[in-house]
Amino acid sequence: MKRILFSLYLLLISISLLASDKFAVADIFTDHMVLQRNTKVKIWGEATDGSQVEVRFEGQNRKAVVTKGKWMVELSTGDAGGPYELEIVNGNHKIGFKDVFVGDVWLAGGQSNMEFALRRVKDAQAEISLADYPQIRYYKVPRKFYPEQKVPGTSWKPCSPETASDFAAIAYYFAKNIHKELNIPIGIIQVPVGGTTVEAWTSRKLLMSDKDFRPLLEHYDSIANSYRPGEYEKLYNNYNTSLAEYNNLTAEKKRYINKPSEPMGKWNFRRPVGLSEMMLNVACPYTLKGFIFYQGESNTARGAQYRKLFPAMIKEWRTSWGQGDIPFLFVQLPRFETKTRYWNELREAQYLTSLRVKNTGMAVAFDQGNPKDIHPIVKDTVGWRLAQLALGKVYGKKIVYQGPEFKKLSKVENGSLLIDFVNTGTGIIAKDGAASLSGFMVAGKDGKFYPAEAVIVGKNRVQVKSEQVKEPIDVRYLWVNSENSNFFNKEGFPACPFRTDNYRLKTEGVYVNPEPVIPELDLFLFIGQSNMAGRGYITDNYKGSIKNVYLLTPTGTMEQARNPLNKYSTIRKRLDLQGVGPAYSFAKAITEKTGHQLGLVVNARGGSSINSWLKGAQDDYYGEVLSRVRKAMKYGKLKAIIWHQGESDSREPELYMEKLKKLVADLRKDLGNEKLPIVVGEIADWRANGTSEAFNKMLRTVPQHIPYSYCVSSRELVPLVNESDPHFSADSQIILGRRYAEAAYEACYSQK
Repeated sequence: MKRILFSLYLLLISISLLASDKFAVADIFTDHMVLQRNTKVKIWGEATDGSQVEVRFEGQNRKAVVTKGKWMVELSTGDAGGPYELEIVNGNHKIGFKDVFVGDVWLAGGQSNMEFALRRVKDAQAEISLADYPQIRYYKVPRKFYPEQKVPGTSWKPCSPETASDFAAIAYYFAKNIHKELNIPIGIIQVPVGGTTVEAWTSRKLLMSDKDFRPLLEHYDSIANSYRPGEYEKLYNNYNTSLAEYNNLTAEKKRYINKPSEPMGKWNFRRPVGLSEMMLNVACPYTLKGFIFYQGESNTARGAQYRKLFPAMIKEWRTSWGQGDIPFLFVQLPRFETKTRYWNELREAQYLTSLRVKNTGMAVAFDQGNPKDIHPIVKDTVGWRLAQLALGKVYGKKIVYQGPEFKKLSKVENGSLLIDFVNTGTGIIAKDGAASLSGFMVAGKDGKFYPAEAVIVGKNRVQVKSEQVKEPIDVRYLWVNSENSNFFNKEGFPACPFRTDNYRLKTEGVYVNPEPVIPELDLFLFIGQSNMAGRGYITDNYKGSIKNVYLLTPTGTMEQARNPLNKYSTIRKRLDLQGVGPAYSFAKAITEKTGHQLGLVVNARGGSSINSWLKGAQDDYYGEVLSRVRKAMKYGKLKAIIWHQGESDSREPELYMEKLKKLVADLRKDLGNEKLPIVVGEIADWRANGTSEAFNKMLRTVPQHIPYSYCVSSRELVPLVNESDPHFSADSQIILGRRYAEAAYEACYSQK
């Protein structure tokens, strides 16, 4: 009997230890955290089913039994204060948190302008050196974009000169102003990620619930499902390699080499739903005072859709937190010059959201934009305006917290319109002291808008007219992407953009970001080794985009072509080695001579032997070429293959011809064109090797052995460095490319 009891005792100890091993508190709970005041706050985590968790805080002992591996308790908080300690016990396991304060907690979300760190703002070091606010704390949710991704942990950080540099700047200025005014602890939970759309912060269920949202998922699913097994993973790994190489480039090279684009798929942070699942859920349901949000730049091609999608996101966030209609304050997009997006329509969607969605507020920021930089470095004013909005709208302070807003329009007999405004404070002004207000336009029945003269005629009234519109009926204010503005109230808040007409939006019916319109292209394939990849130095003469010429990207799309053209090769060597090759001048010559628009598929590899290019070779360069060409062929017809290779095989010219014949025959068969032209080029006069003369002599006989083939000369071309260098200089590559173009023109365009 004693043995049985002893065994049972050991079993109970084992169960207790097992419970301890599985015990965890949600990552967002750490030392220095801020808990929301005067409410019930949720504390949660994981543990073994059936075990008990006890949370102790300021005389409270709250207990919960673990169900399905999860536990949650609610604590009551009182007025602002601290520091306190919080203790959580599960079996033999105990976790304690120190320096806990009670105050107000705001979640800061959005994209890059909210993510923009304090260290990047104008006069950053001066601000950081003074950022000693121990009762302002922030928690930066780790940037985790997919389940398998490993990310370092983080913790709540009291604001100090040592920690402030990573504080989201707008959230910092917001917290600083609230803290100074109310003298309470402020906690900020940071979740913004640059470049993200609003749909990345929503659930799949939400996007499936509306016919105007479903195309976002359908578009993503069509891309994700188009990859062959292992193809996306390979693309993504290549992207990571290219990104690391790009980050190591000099500032000079980054001027003409674009940052690699992340392929869309299951690991892409921009995918719909992704950040809602991977980052927002880390913070949910941490009890909050409210949300501050700055996003929309990535949705400016879909302003009409944003009218529904943004309010739907707000509703979903509030539902997920389970705190009712808690405050949701956001920044209206500022000015920015662009010809391909409609920032004015997105701003209107934001304004309508502020009118229609309960307990929301919008800070106008049109004047705070930089027309040339989507990331303005001055953030304190936007943070201050958000704080004033919170102080007036949320905290009930009797202050002016927003600028003039359209109220009504009246017509007068002299061809003028009178506009009345609300939120004018102690009066409206032209901030720059000008006699008139800028940014107004009027239209008559024909719907054509013309610039209008606008003058202040009262504390809250403006009169507008235009000599070009005799009988105006509608007015617009700042209905543009970018313009100078001077219409403010005396308290320093800018007037909100508006329009009185209801003409159709440019973005109506647009449900996914539109792809660039690519015309029918003449396609050319460029393959070979380092001289085809290009080793010529990229000087200012060779940095610009090539008019009417496109380059195939790793994901199978086309973009405007610019050097280095081998940067997207799936088999290339390091990014910093890629330079000017023959494809650059080839493309310019062909498009200038024919007027046709071209698509280039450049997939070269320095140092490669023809053996690596043969069908079935272990390196499978052949398979890579076929894959890329087939992706390109949705844009047009493949006109010819341009082949420059041989330096690695120049010692065996007698064997080379048969291998080249086999390679060409296989490519023609697999690409479905037995008469597909191929143009080969002589290698450099590589005297250190001593074999180039015999090899080039063999290459000149290619047209005799392979039908529909051509050979171009390398005579008088000079090396990149000296005669021991097999690479052509940039200027020689330009000449070589033109020679290739002459042969290709004869093969593909001349009338025979």
